[in-house]
Amino acid sequence: MSLYTVLGMGLVFVGMVLVVNGVWLLGIGSDRDVAVLNYFVGGLTLLIALWWAFGGSASEGTPFNAAGTLLFSFTYLWVGTNAWRGEDDQRAFGWYCIMVTILAIPTGWFVWQLGDVGLASLWWIWAILWATFWLLLGLQKSEYTRPIGWYTLVVGIATGGAGYVMAAGLWPWA
Repeated sequence: MSLYTVLGMGLVFVGMVLVVNGVWLLGIGSDRDVAVLNYFVGGLTLLIALWWAFGGSASEGTPFNAAGTLLFSFTYLWVGTNAWRGEDDQRAFGWYCIMVTILAIPTGWFVWQLGDVGLASLWWIWAILWATFWLLLGLQKSEYTRPIGWYTLVVGIATGGAGYVMAAGLWPWA
């Protein structure tokens, strides 16, 4: 399987979990119910990252691809755990999100330099998303919960759509 078809498969599910998490931020859904999909997607992206990091010639991925994917894996596994436990104080996770933002911005630039305008754009909208979670959780600005929920939902739709196109082998920058 090509790098893009595997990435696309993962991004379809990342899109789904972002939509569910966005709806959850808007007050729809229970913590434990949301936790389940976060665990599944965190686990799936973890498997993809491990395959890219250690799959040898069977994988077209690189440790760089794996590292970027692990940012997602740890995000969803952490969200799932916090949701399952009903954790109120998520400041540590919020600070993790700003560190991911700092990594996502130059990752978008590197991908842009490789000629993939679409994936670079995704990295930048994800960077904004992680920054909003830092604002919401790390800085505890709960007054922004609804707009962040809507942004999460929209990013989920864009991510899932892009993933579908990649998985189908139709990504124009592949």
